[in-house]
Amino acid sequence: MPIELVWGTGAGRTELGAFDAALSDANVHNYNLVELSSIVPEGARIERVGALDPGRWATGDLVAVVLASRTSSTPGERIAAGLGWELAAEGGVFMENDAPTAEACERRLDANLADAKRIREWDWTGERGTKVVDHVVDSGAGGAVVAAVFHPISGGHRADDR
Repeated sequence: MPIELVWGTGAGRTELGAFDAALSDANVHNYNLVELSSIVPEGARIERVGALDPGRWATGDLVAVVLASRTSSTPGERIAAGLGWELAAEGGVFMENDAPTAEACERRLDANLADAKRIREWDWTGERGTKVVDHVVDSGAGGAVVAAVFHPISGGHRADDR
């Protein structure tokens, strides 16, 4: 099962507008995102794609994601969002974080992944990764998102298949 990692940043007049713009940058803005907790199913693989292909699914489909995001409306402020993951024979875990800088976000991801491994007696394979994006707010508001896209929960057909 592929889990596609997408990310984006954006700006808007409001923080919600900036969040939507960041989702647009990752091309997940036209789906109803259903947030999951952070468990990776056994046998899944993580694929870094940046943004989903246009028209991947029908507008409004329910799509399962693990989502990290941060927004701000403070001009000049730096924001960061990121996902980290570690895989095991039994599956794996995602950790989502946000922070004022990419470096701080990476540190939080490292600490949270270490904690997640400590409480699970799994056969960790050593396959580990992180993706962090950052953005400096100009005027208005800014947003940053990273999402692990699992699959559509409903529909799941391409928009042109209707």
